[in-house]
Amino acid sequence: MGAMNRFNTWRGAIALLIVGLLTPLPAHAGMGAEILDWQGRHIAFIRGTAKQKDLALREIPLATRQAVVAIEDSRFYSHFGVDLRGTARALFTNLQEGRAAEGGSTITQQVARILYLSQEKTLQRKVNEAMFALKLEREYSKDQILEIYLNRAYWGHGAEGIEAAAQTYFGKSCRRLTLPESAMLAGLLQRPEGLTPLRNPAAAKNRQHVVLDRMAELEIITKTDAARAKRTKLRLAPSPDKSHKASYFTAYLASQLTNRFGDDAVLRGDLKVWTTLDLGMQTHAEKLIADLVKKQGARYKFDQAALVAIDPRSGYIRAMVGGADYQKSQFNRVTQAKRQPGSTFKPFVYLSAFAQGLSPEATASGAVVSYPLSGGKRWTPRNYDNEKLGVTTYRKALEHSNNVITVKLLKEIGTGAVIDNAHRFGISTPLTTDLSLALGTSEVTPLELTAAYGALAADGLRAEPMAYFKVTDGKGRVIEEKIPAPYRVMAETPVRMLNDVLQGVVTRGTAQRAAIGRPAAGKTGTTSDYRDAWFVGYVPQLVTSVWLGNDNNSVTKRATGGALGAPVWAAFMKAALKTEPPVPFPLPAPATELSPDLLEASPSEASQSEASDVPKVPLSE
Repeated sequence: MGAMNRFNTWRGAIALLIVGLLTPLPAHAGMGAEILDWQGRHIAFIRGTAKQKDLALREIPLATRQAVVAIEDSRFYSHFGVDLRGTARALFTNLQEGRAAEGGSTITQQVARILYLSQEKTLQRKVNEAMFALKLEREYSKDQILEIYLNRAYWGHGAEGIEAAAQTYFGKSCRRLTLPESAMLAGLLQRPEGLTPLRNPAAAKNRQHVVLDRMAELEIITKTDAARAKRTKLRLAPSPDKSHKASYFTAYLASQLTNRFGDDAVLRGDLKVWTTLDLGMQTHAEKLIADLVKKQGARYKFDQAALVAIDPRSGYIRAMVGGADYQKSQFNRVTQAKRQPGSTFKPFVYLSAFAQGLSPEATASGAVVSYPLSGGKRWTPRNYDNEKLGVTTYRKALEHSNNVITVKLLKEIGTGAVIDNAHRFGISTPLTTDLSLALGTSEVTPLELTAAYGALAADGLRAEPMAYFKVTDGKGRVIEEKIPAPYRVMAETPVRMLNDVLQGVVTRGTAQRAAIGRPAAGKTGTTSDYRDAWFVGYVPQLVTSVWLGNDNNSVTKRATGGALGAPVWAAFMKAALKTEPPVPFPLPAPATELSPDLLEASPSEASQSEASDVPKVPLSE
């Protein structure tokens, strides 16, 4: 029965091909994905509108033509429009696995897809693609088909056609492309947005090497030519995306969409994507971050900053600014940069202790303690500006970001509990198991740290960060709809205790410059040698983080989260919440202390505690 079904499917496909030869070519298909904010306001077209005048094939360098044919369809000049081996393999996979296969498309089939077909991944689409390819081969010469392809193919960053691609990536006419440049552009055709050298230079370079190796394998160029081309350093043009709104967010979204739906559907389908972004918040955030770097960067010796804001109730990303200027750097520091969080990690230590029954009003000794390391060395945590405290409450210790007491607390409750809770709240990067964990030595991305704080703002419920919530096709049909699904990661009582303490950080602690005239909680962080400065803060409706530092991890000139991050956070939150009424945090129930003085160990007793090798640790702030 299975063999008969396959036979009937093949017979039907052949019949469609024959009938198709008698059918006129249809109108062109869709034009890409329109990106909207959560209220339906236009943000950008992912595909863009960069279209240059078509070039005759003779105007396109031979190296460019050869590179494209070598990597996309090496048998282009010998087949009749359909690579039977490739198509048979794709159809067989489709039949055997019950899925639509995309492999086996020739350049002629890709031209058919570009000009006439939707981007649905179906067997019918594959058959239609082959059908129109046969018609194209009857009506046009090979050179004409290649010319159409080179002038209509999508190359990423909104560039349609080889001339637009050359201008977009190299700031020059296609007529002047070199072999190394041609190989890089040819490599983009497989996955334009994912392989673009303006966003992912390493992947683009690796793909260029694949193209050059293929050209050498086909003896189009020599191995020596390929090696020389690989060594050639390419000069890229500035990114063309500055005209797009929310460029960092749009690039992040494009990656998510192409991973979900495929390049063709996103770049050539008539899609509308409703994102979670609030365009008003985004515009204000971009200005604040640009102004921060411009006005304070030279004085404090830092060149980058980032901001991300999330609605903790839904996980909706409301604003994302991955750097000071997308035109100069497309590296998204919100999603891609892994930095030490410093003291912004401390709340997870205290949260874990509160979950074990500790009261914020319990007391601990602030006496300095040394911990043994391997090799006979010792590690002595100290406080910001060497501030010395006697016995104090845990509330005041966190409000003033006391290093000594936080490390003692971690030693008492164990790193395992803190790591488990951090993971439950959404920290996914690896965390160290030594006592330096208390001071935020394990790197995180701003997005994951902000989302983790979001579960604090939402009373212990975590909502996964979400960049879009609905996608429709050209006919308005919903093809995906995402519903927020918050889930509990911790009981309310310890979360409410921590929220109560972190409000004190804003009202009388290290983040007094973050006061916004309504209940707000948060934590500052400044890492070793002032390499990173953070403020992560929240109200029940919105959680936002601000980071600043240098991409090369060099030291700043005493830039701190309290002095620089907190004011930017406050300015953003005031604008973002101007139509939102103040909402108080739920109060914690009266707590019972775990012990009167949980960690009031003498220095001599604590000095015998064991510690792993500890890296250079962040400052307290």
